[in-house]
Amino acid sequence: MVKDAIALHKQDFATCNEKFLIRDMLYCLHRFGFSFQDYCIYGFVDRTLQCRKTFISDKLRYHYCDLLNAPFVERMMTDKYECYQKYKKFYKREVLGCHNIDDEESFVSFANKHKRFIFKPLKEHSGHGIKIVSTSEIDARSFFAEMLAMGTFIVEELIEQGEEMAIMHPQSVNSLRVVTFVIKEEVNIIGVTWRIGVGDSVMDNAGSGGIYASVDFEHGFVQTDAINYKGEHYNVHPNTQVQIVGYKLPQWDEALSLIRDMATEVKGTTLVSWDIAYSKKGWLMVEANDNGDWSIIQSNKKLGKKEELFFYISKYLMLGI
Repeated sequence: MVKDAIALHKQDFATCNEKFLIRDMLYCLHRFGFSFQDYCIYGFVDRTLQCRKTFISDKLRYHYCDLLNAPFVERMMTDKYECYQKYKKFYKREVLGCHNIDDEESFVSFANKHKRFIFKPLKEHSGHGIKIVSTSEIDARSFFAEMLAMGTFIVEELIEQGEEMAIMHPQSVNSLRVVTFVIKEEVNIIGVTWRIGVGDSVMDNAGSGGIYASVDFEHGFVQTDAINYKGEHYNVHPNTQVQIVGYKLPQWDEALSLIRDMATEVKGTTLVSWDIAYSKKGWLMVEANDNGDWSIIQSNKKLGKKEELFFYISKYLMLGI
């Protein structure tokens, strides 16, 4: 696995000794909990021990999300349909959960109403298994039976992306990952990242080959190049040639209002990663993640978020919440 990661980022390690890299990557895994992928995209090969300590690893992220969020939050946000039911007013579209054979008629009715829709397996993550389904190419009942045999799933009405976001990559819904820390109804934004699809992919997730760029959350503009998990940088989109750095996101005040409303809707959602998108209906919620990946909010600038997170934790504890 280490050698696979090194091969993927060989341009960054051209002058490095492979034995040193292997030892160092294994050390960071066991000492801090950093995955081999994170080691590469954070640029740890030439970073000091003190610098490495400023980043939040997957191990710490899971720990603090479990510690700070109410016990029910993980279950609610893992089940995408339960999450939809709690936050339905922010979705601005129809979503149906399919858990057993009793849901067949509801699915058929949904498929008759929406000629194209998004299919999402409930047990997958990082965009895996998600696809656009056209009812003209399937038999609704056969499709339902086949998909249910592989596990529970949800289907969603397609998001019609607003032109201002579609111009960057029209094939995918280019969403934002927003990490919030709530302290007594005060919503603190730790990071915002714009995820953008490439090629013919309908997915914007970095885990599915997409690119991502850091957003200035106070003013709503893109402040870095977009990168992918190979560490490749893009100042302009590789397909549309639209300038990425400096791009102003539309209706940013509306986006901030949505973020604050979502983050305070359910008490106990202290440290959550939200996915939002800009549609023809305005900004809307895509989904919520009780312990969403932080690598995309730390790797663009190669700046760790531990100090900021600990500041909010200290404030949270001092207020006796």
